[in-house]
Amino acid sequence: MALNKKKHMEVRFIYNSNQIKERKTLAYIKSLDKHYINEVDIYKQTLTERQLAELAGKLNVHVGELLDEESEFYKDNLTDSQLETNDILVLIKNNPDILKTPIVEYGKSADFVGSAYDFNNIDLEFESNKDELSNRDEKDN
Repeated sequence: MALNKKKHMEVRFIYNSNQIKERKTLAYIKSLDKHYINEVDIYKQTLTERQLAELAGKLNVHVGELLDEESEFYKDNLTDSQLETNDILVLIKNNPDILKTPIVEYGKSADFVGSAYDFNNIDLEFESNKDELSNRDEKDN
């Protein structure tokens, strides 16, 4: 598939390269070869407060739900905390390990990915290539 066609099917994959499971998920997604994968490794690339807020909007969750409650930082420092939205955004920006990852972002939507195979359940086929991928007589219900 040509790169320009894949560009219309771009997927932003946000992950933490310190987590082996997330690196395996990235490898699996890359092997599908259906989409152009834009990798964002939070260990190497910091997301801004604005990017984090927009991500929460695409995920359709409150900013607080971006926090990984399983992370050591969260368990040690935030378990019973009541934080304002701005405080959470700054906290994640300064401590990216507490961002719940991996996250796949496509078009105007995003989803948390629990395992590499969850990616198969996420509808990533964009309207721009729907005709190419569907059967001639197939219709939406």
